[in-house]
Amino acid sequence: MSRRIKEPAIDEIRTKKLGIPELLVQADCGDDFIYCAFPKANSIPLCPRCGSFDTTVHLTHTRVLRDILPDVQEPLRFIELHITCRSYQCSKCKNVFTPNYEFAWPKSRLTRRFEDFLVRESISRSLSDVSEMTNSAISSAGIKMLIDRWGQEKAGSQPPLYIGETLCLLTYQNSQTLGLLILTVDNGNIYLADVFSETGSETMRTLLRRLELGKVRQVISDLTESVSEVLAEKLPNINRLIDPGTYYDLVQEQLYELAKQETRWLPMRDKMDVIMTPRRKVLATQQYTLRQILKRRPKLARVYDVSDGLYEILSTGWSTQRLTQWAESIQKEGPELLIPIAQNLLDHATNIHHYELAGLPAMKFSSVSEQLTHYNMQLRPCSFALEKIRLMYLNKPDTIQTEDASIYRLGVPVEKVFETLRELQIEQERIYTP
Repeated sequence: MSRRIKEPAIDEIRTKKLGIPELLVQADCGDDFIYCAFPKANSIPLCPRCGSFDTTVHLTHTRVLRDILPDVQEPLRFIELHITCRSYQCSKCKNVFTPNYEFAWPKSRLTRRFEDFLVRESISRSLSDVSEMTNSAISSAGIKMLIDRWGQEKAGSQPPLYIGETLCLLTYQNSQTLGLLILTVDNGNIYLADVFSETGSETMRTLLRRLELGKVRQVISDLTESVSEVLAEKLPNINRLIDPGTYYDLVQEQLYELAKQETRWLPMRDKMDVIMTPRRKVLATQQYTLRQILKRRPKLARVYDVSDGLYEILSTGWSTQRLTQWAESIQKEGPELLIPIAQNLLDHATNIHHYELAGLPAMKFSSVSEQLTHYNMQLRPCSFALEKIRLMYLNKPDTIQTEDASIYRLGVPVEKVFETLRELQIEQERIYTP
C-alpha cells in the first residue's frame, strides 16, 4: 500500500483564495506571485493499467503552472503555481503513473481556468493586448496555438452534425474573400450549423462528406458558382431554392457603386445612406435630400426607382410571377447595368418558384449573410479559428432527439448568434474607444 506521507502546514486563507478544490496551499512558502501547493491526499491512487490499489510513491517533483486567481472583487492577479506532484508505482504490474487532475491538462503549463481566460479575452482584444495583459506570461503565438487547439477540442466534442430536410448554403464577406455559412431550417427556425472561411469546391466537398445527404430534400443557396457546381454534382436531383432577396442585394450593390460616382460632388449630408434606403423607410427629415439627389442625377434616379420597385415587390406579397415581370421590364427598358441581374433572375425563375412553394419569406436568408458580413467587418477577429469559436462554441448548441434515440447537434439559433455578436461589438467599442 502507499506509504503515508506527512503533509506540510496549510495556509487556509491562501487556499481559499486559490479556489482549486484539489489543491492545498503550503504555509510560510512563496509570496504574492508564487503559490506553493500540493494535492489533497483524499484516497489511495488506483493503477490505471491493472486497477490495483497496491501502489507506492515512486517520485516527487514540482510542476509549475501559470494561473489566474478567481477573485472578481480584486484586480486581475496572475500567479505561478508550484505544485508538489507525486508519481506512483504499482506493486503488481510495476506501472509508473502520475494521477491526472481537473485543474490542468496533462503536460500543460497553464491551468484550465487560465486557458479559458485567454480564449475569452482574445475574442474581444488583439492577441498582443492579451499577452501584455498577462505581463507576457504567454506570447501572442502561444495564445494563437491555444485558441486553435481549444477550437479543435470543442469541435471534436460536439455531437455529429445534423441537417434536416432543408440545408442552407450561403456566402458572406470574410476579409477579402467569401466565407460559407451552413444553416438548417427546423420547425420554422433557422440554425447556424457551421461556418467556413472559404467557399472553394474542396471546402464544399468536405462539408457534404459530413452530412447525411439522404435526409436532405431541398437546398437553399445563393448564386455563388463554386457552391452551384458542387451541389449539381453531389445533389443532382435535389430541389435548389433561391431566396429572391439575393437579387435585391445584387441591385443594391450596383446602386451603391453608381451612387458613389454620381453623388461625389453633391454637398449633402448622409447622401449615401439616403440613396441606399427604400422610399418608405426614408425619414421625413431626409425626404428633401432624396428628392434633390434624384432631381439632379436622372441616371441614378432611374436605378433607384428600379431598386425601390424590387423592394416593394419583395416586401408586399411577393411572387415569382411579379419578379419575372420586373425582370422582363428591365430587359426591355433598362437601366443597362441591371440587365445581367434581370437575365439571371429569369434563368433561375424555377429555383425562385421552389422557394415560393416552400412558403419561405423573401430576403430572410440573404439578410442572414448580410448581417454576418456587417459584424465580420466591424469586429476584430484574430484568426478564423477564433471567429468560429465566437460564432459557434460560445453558444450552447441546441439538440434534438432522432428516431434512433441519438442526440445530434442542430446548431445555434441565428438570433442567438447575432445577439452574441452585438454584445461583442459593444464590448469592443468599450475597450477600444479612447
